[in-house]
Amino acid sequence: MSEQHNDLTEIIAKYLNEIKNELGDQFSLEKVNLADLERRSGISRSKLRKIKKDGFVILPHGLLGRKSPDTVVSGFTGMIDDLLRKGVKNSAVLFERLKENGYTGSLSSVKRYVAAHKDLLPPKRKIVSPQGNRGRRYETKPGECYQMDWGFVSVETASGETYKIACFAMICHACGKRYVEFFPNAMQENLFIGMIHAFLHMGVPQRILTDNMKSVVICRDAEGHPVWQKDYELFMDNLGFETKLCKPRHPFTKGAVERLVR
Repeated sequence: MSEQHNDLTEIIAKYLNEIKNELGDQFSLEKVNLADLERRSGISRSKLRKIKKDGFVILPHGLLGRKSPDTVVSGFTGMIDDLLRKGVKNSAVLFERLKENGYTGSLSSVKRYVAAHKDLLPPKRKIVSPQGNRGRRYETKPGECYQMDWGFVSVETASGETYKIACFAMICHACGKRYVEFFPNAMQENLFIGMIHAFLHMGVPQRILTDNMKSVVICRDAEGHPVWQKDYELFMDNLGFETKLCKPRHPFTKGAVERLVR
């Protein structure tokens, strides 16, 4: 029985004892004056009438413990299941994807659903024997793909002050030819300037491999496709190249440029 029922039982017992002490041998549960008990306890007459019918025993509600079959998450279970099967198990990430598609529920509801459907997640990778060096330079055909990224370096002035500047780097996967330029910051206009200068130096490739920087991509849709930043998408279309994003937290696809800008 819940705490609420326990409290109600104590209240009823308290005032019944008061009435019993006042009436003495004339006291009878069947003849308890509900108006008097309502005045003493503050419990409504209709509720007291039901309690009296049950012999002044507080019974749990008939629907206690039952859960509604339909919740706010119910309309989005298909999307959550698809993402779980793809290995997306972070509740916060799932919550943001759902909100983009009209979900109005809470993060806690998503967490509870994920906890109850972990069986949909793909099995973990098994430990296998070493496969050799996975850190070789990423190579493609000439003019097929360049890789770009930002780095930051510390600069010391003549007066001894130190500040950071942004280092733009682009490298060709076919021949290793590279272009490096320094800027006051890594804002989008400086990215475009660096890319244009690199293209003038090395030519325009078929595609660019880059990190998931905000000046390039805003987010990913429910299917995992990138939503390009509008100015970058226009820049990409005008110059006639495609962009491929590095896999997050996967250094083997972006190690060449990272080593270059450090």
